[in-house]
Amino acid sequence: MFLEQLGYIVSDSVLDRILLEYYRSWRFKHPNASDFVRVAERVSGQQLDWYKEYWVSTTKTIDYGVDSLWEENGKTKVRLKMVGKMPMPVDVLIQFKDGSKEMAYIPQYLQFGAKPVEDAGIPRTVFEPWKWTHPTYTFEINHRLTDMVVLDIDPSQRMADVDRKNNRLELKW
Repeated sequence: MFLEQLGYIVSDSVLDRILLEYYRSWRFKHPNASDFVRVAERVSGQQLDWYKEYWVSTTKTIDYGVDSLWEENGKTKVRLKMVGKMPMPVDVLIQFKDGSKEMAYIPQYLQFGAKPVEDAGIPRTVFEPWKWTHPTYTFEINHRLTDMVVLDIDPSQRMADVDRKNNRLELKW
């Protein structure tokens, strides 16, 4: 599970490079978890000690949910909530009435970076990082609220969210 979550944070393609570099650097030696994290940070270009600390040293859980939606000046505001106590970056897929899709990516403040685009076929916007001390996060998209039909946190379902019922909102207009 640790590696699956790391793949969600840095992307599966970067995780593959991390594992190859880790093997190349540490084969026939005696590494520890911190050695692995240092390789992962070097390859990904992100800070990951926060992830190791939460994953290895705590029993905190991951749980994100849709809190509310509203429209201001023809743009939609989306507020997410962090229900669990383990911070993670968040992917949010938004689907519209016309069939188009948009990905909102919210990096975790402590990672000091962002994962690369995983699906080039879906336009992606990288928003300001979510500070782990804030229980909610609001972002804005350039569409009317009534244009939206689905809002889905972690559409790949790779994040170890303990309650997926609050991750998806289907709007019936």
